[in-house]
Amino acid sequence: MTDERDQGLRVDRRTTIKWLAATMAAGYAGCTPDDKRLGDEIPAARETTLLGTAAGPGTAGYGTDPDLINPVVPWARTMTEVQLRTTAALSDLILPEDGRSPSASAVGVPEFIDEWVSAPYPQQRDDRVRILAGLEWLEQQSRDRFGTAFADAGEDQQSALVDAIAYPDTAANLEEPAEFFRRFRYLTVGAFYSTEAGIEDAGYIGNVPVAGPYPGPSDEAMAHLGGVLKQLGLSLPT
Repeated sequence: MTDERDQGLRVDRRTTIKWLAATMAAGYAGCTPDDKRLGDEIPAARETTLLGTAAGPGTAGYGTDPDLINPVVPWARTMTEVQLRTTAALSDLILPEDGRSPSASAVGVPEFIDEWVSAPYPQQRDDRVRILAGLEWLEQQSRDRFGTAFADAGEDQQSALVDAIAYPDTAANLEEPAEFFRRFRYLTVGAFYSTEAGIEDAGYIGNVPVAGPYPGPSDEAMAHLGGVLKQLGLSLPT
């Protein structure tokens, strides 16, 4: 199933679904179901919001016997264009373009977040409430403090808002925004490092054929391993 918004997106549905599966496999890190609630700091969903109201999440999943050869995504993406724009700005603040790799939005992380919060599964539905409300909180804070949308704010202004919720130990009275950012950052990093650009940035060189006899670990790798073992009070076997 597709919707009109899928036309022209940078990343196709099959790609984001592969990322979704990879990120789900990493497990849910964080709070218990009892902790997944909205506090006073993040407003509950309203009929009218600054970022618009996302369409309802999907109701049908893949089922127990999906066609992996010709996969069809049985739910539509639901985030509004303004929510996606805010998502792109926040993900790029977490993983900006640098000399080694592109930004998070350049490889399609916002589309992945949209895929994630639109999926019908319990974990994704829990995250949907927190992420959509957290994006709305950021937007409200940016407009109140700087008179501009979060996506249009300067990098210093965006950083000031995020710094207030990036460290749970210092986010006094902002526990819910802090949990939103923790989860959003987890998903952003998980999606980015599931892409070819992210794998290259991490320096992963697995699954590369070696011509001739296996040369073994490099001297640098062995030196690093030796240092780690020494810290643990161990030594390399002889």
